[in-house]
Amino acid sequence: MTKRLKQIQLINLDERFEKMRFEPKPKNGWLKTIREALSMPLAFPANKLGASKQSIIRFEKNEVDESITLKSLRKLAEVMDCELHYAIIPHGRSLKKIVEKRAEEKARAMVSDVNNTMSLEDQKIKDSKSSVKYLAKEFAENLNKSLWSDDEN
Repeated sequence: MTKRLKQIQLINLDERFEKMRFEPKPKNGWLKTIREALSMPLAFPANKLGASKQSIIRFEKNEVDESITLKSLRKLAEVMDCELHYAIIPHGRSLKKIVEKRAEEKARAMVSDVNNTMSLEDQKIKDSKSSVKYLAKEFAENLNKSLWSDDEN
């Protein structure tokens, strides 16, 4: 994928993330909360899935402790005439900010390494801040896998 296409993809995803709204998971989980709001007895999803009431209770408990599989969650949602939406949302709702943060971390490390080496010869970088800013911009604009490697600067 070209550099420009990667930037466009990042912008498009960030726009989608900005529009997304999510409520925190209810204390008892979505399955139990929705089932009870519908006044749906345990027997209904159990019969639809060919499972026991105990299995449905276990699924509800597994959702709360985050050990339920997406497949099970989707099946139970469908039985209750609901749909499962699954998303991974970046903190701050921006992939661009994640890239910029990582680019700055990598640039700082690189400038620090160069400064340490050059100081041995009494030739430190005079304007470290500008160097970090310049390198971070380059890393962010030239988005590729090397941004995420620690061994390559």
